Amino acid sequence: MVIPRSLREQVGVAEGTLMKVAVVEGGQFLLTPQLTINRPVITHGRKDRKQAFQELAQVVAEIRQEAKEKGVDKMSMSEINRAVAAARRDLKKTSKRPAK
Repeated sequence: MVIPRSLREQVGVAEGTLMKVAVVEGGQFLLTPQLTINRPVITHGRKDRKQAFQELAQVVAEIRQEAKEKGVDKMSMSEINRAVAAARRDLKKTSKRPAK
């Protein structure tokens, strides 16, 4: 899916970012940028893991600060409830086991 540059720049999403797509109430799409994790960094030695978590904490802090600056750090309870319900629906769809 191609997202126009103007929209990506408005929300601060880089070109090539992995996006999760969900359908929410009213047949609208909810696009959520996904974070990719380099698994070998996490599964190797303890020092590497500790450093990776410190770097991740720094990135999360930067994302939170950016959200505050853009004013997208506040959601109404109804928006939060819709997002949680959509995530739970997605989990149910993907976690079902095939019948024997």
